[in-house]
Amino acid sequence: MEYRRQGSQLFVRLERGEDVHTSLTELARREGIQGGFVTALGAVSDAELGYYDLERRDYERRRLEKEVEIGSASGTLSLLEGKPHVHLHAVLSDRECRVFAGHLFSAKAAATVEMMVHVSDGPIERTPDEETGLNLWRV
Repeated sequence: MEYRRQGSQLFVRLERGEDVHTSLTELARREGIQGGFVTALGAVSDAELGYYDLERRDYERRRLEKEVEIGSASGTLSLLEGKPHVHLHAVLSDRECRVFAGHLFSAKAAATVEMMVHVSDGPIERTPDEETGLNLWRV
């Protein structure tokens, strides 16, 4: 991972094989990021997407065991139990331009992933929500 900080923004480039979530977590630790917004593009492999079933209170997951383009990815950096937490959603497409979208659980950079991280002025914390079963922002 290579990155450059300019004020409250970080420009990040992942190299082939680097894990998206692991890299963002490490970046948050290194830079002391306690809250922020992430946007990304590029290509990934071994992506796992999910859809949260509110009734079952669990994710339905789907693994894409091929290289796909990131049409759009966005998410947040926050704190969960005092540790960096990455929450991403992505729209991915394969070589036939078929689209897959949802919560991004994991992915590895294929050619590269370019990300912009916008750091918040203060911490954003997550806490368990009994009604949904999710860890939601405490605002």
